[in-house]
Amino acid sequence: MVCGLGMDLVKVSRMEKAWRRFGDRFLGRCFTGREAQEALARPNRAQALAMRFAAKEAFSKAAGLGMRGLGWREIEVCHNERGKPFLKLHGRARVWMDENQVTGCHLSLSDDGGFAAAVVVLEK
Repeated sequence: MVCGLGMDLVKVSRMEKAWRRFGDRFLGRCFTGREAQEALARPNRAQALAMRFAAKEAFSKAAGLGMRGLGWREIEVCHNERGKPFLKLHGRARVWMDENQVTGCHLSLSDDGGFAAAVVVLEK
């Protein structure tokens, strides 16, 4: 049963501006080491960062928490061997899932026209 739905849209140029202005400090605050490494290895780095950022926001909306009480690095965007994105949750995000008996978390990412989008569906 679906118990949460969240969507977020990020302007890629906004993400690029933040990354250029704050550099490693921004990356370390918002992304895990693996996320930053994978995004920076892509040809369009800002786009890859924007999609990961949108996924984190979409999860927080699906959970109904906003980012209050959650750290950006507690929500990690990963990909399976075929490239399908999924969320790996750590710390308080993982505890929230367990306490609320949420058993499924689905993620879809897209980008077009200078925007990155993410949709998260949570289910019990």
